Amino acid sequence: MRPLLALIILSVSALAQQSESHVLVINHVTVIDMTGAPPRNDMTLVIGGARIKAVGRIDNIRIPRTAQIVDGRGLFVIPGLWDMHVHFTEVARTFPMFIANGVTGVRNVGGDLDQLLKWRADVAAGKLLGPRIVTCGPIIDGPDPAAHGPTIVVANAAEAREAVDDLKRRGADCIKVYDRLPREAYFAIIDEARKKKIPVVGHVPLSITSLEASNAGQVSVEHLGTIFEGASTLGADLFKEDRAAGPVKDPSEFPRRIARRGTLMLDTYDPQKASEIFKAFVKNGTWQVPTLETKWAQTFIDDLFSKEDDRLKYIPAADRQWWSPQKNFFARYRTPEYIIYKKRLFERELQLVGDMHRAGVRFMTGTDLSGAYVFAGFSVHHEMELLVLAGLTPLEALQAATKNPAIFLGEEKTSGTVEAGKVANLVLLEANPLDNIHNTQRINAVIVKGEYLSKQKLQSLLDQAAAEAKLTH
Repeated sequence: MRPLLALIILSVSALAQQSESHVLVINHVTVIDMTGAPPRNDMTLVIGGARIKAVGRIDNIRIPRTAQIVDGRGLFVIPGLWDMHVHFTEVARTFPMFIANGVTGVRNVGGDLDQLLKWRADVAAGKLLGPRIVTCGPIIDGPDPAAHGPTIVVANAAEAREAVDDLKRRGADCIKVYDRLPREAYFAIIDEARKKKIPVVGHVPLSITSLEASNAGQVSVEHLGTIFEGASTLGADLFKEDRAAGPVKDPSEFPRRIARRGTLMLDTYDPQKASEIFKAFVKNGTWQVPTLETKWAQTFIDDLFSKEDDRLKYIPAADRQWWSPQKNFFARYRTPEYIIYKKRLFERELQLVGDMHRAGVRFMTGTDLSGAYVFAGFSVHHEMELLVLAGLTPLEALQAATKNPAIFLGEEKTSGTVEAGKVANLVLLEANPLDNIHNTQRINAVIVKGEYLSKQKLQSLLDQAAAEAKLTH
């Protein structure tokens, strides 16, 4: 075990031994509880163990003499944040970065299930300081899979049902579906998952429409699914030219085809057809995790590469090398027409999120961590900024990172808002995020299951992440 990770584990174990009897009190703080109620100033929070015991005026609250008192004057408290779309394969860097940014929960939608369950158990037991993990485990894809990393390949309904049964038995929280699943296998996954009471999330396979996925019962759609394709007046003819062109031989032909088809797709977008898809999402309770952050990073990777970014110190040199446009998987074969198309597409995706939001579709924050210029923890704040740019209010963007994940997970009675009885995962901010969503980055302290982490402690976590990045080869 690396020294830095061992230090984190030992310090968390020491904190965990005190947590049951420890009482933390935050006085004179402004509470933004995420219920939709206006901010309440000059409030007192009493936290005992891992739970919020009371929220109210100090005159009405009894405070134990042995309590740890924090002066909250000028501070604003919100619930801990969630990143509902991540992929990570190590925790020595990512966990400190999550916690330092107030991200106290993550949903890993594709990874090594046994390792993820081990990390989750260590966090729950207080052996490791990190966010709570909800995980799907390996992605389920079809023959000739498009998925990278741990993947289960299925070709038919029988194999699909077996994959669902195996993941449920091993302890997965959700089933992640992907691009190349055959129709028969996809609908078998949906049916078997319903029987096993495990949610299906992920991409919309190429063999399925977004409308079909929602009507079938897929509970969350990542990356906006295939709404543009489904709303095109061309229907299946949108892909006609690609099928006629045959296999790609020159790597640069692939982005050229994407640009041609994508431009045609946007040109033939029918708002009325899109509206019918939105109505189905609302009726079926289909959540959207648009991952605008990774879309933004892929679109503007040249600009990002040319600018100084202090957060790069948390990324190992080998990873930074593959983030360059010349070597990045998604960027190195780009053509001029593809770059023009991607910028147009991103603007339309922002508009699409706004249109869906106004139609009543529900959203959660997700960054697609592991992609170029997506940073653990930090990028959740930019995802909220992008949601505001798309048309959500600061409160609604914050709810996408707090209250909405709790609702999605069926845990709204125990988390997601700042109320008595809820788990004490909280973030203290030095400015009001409802005035400006950028203020979510002005973090004064983070509280993880009742344990107070000061600004200095959070900086030390980031220092550990930077040191770990230097050690990683």
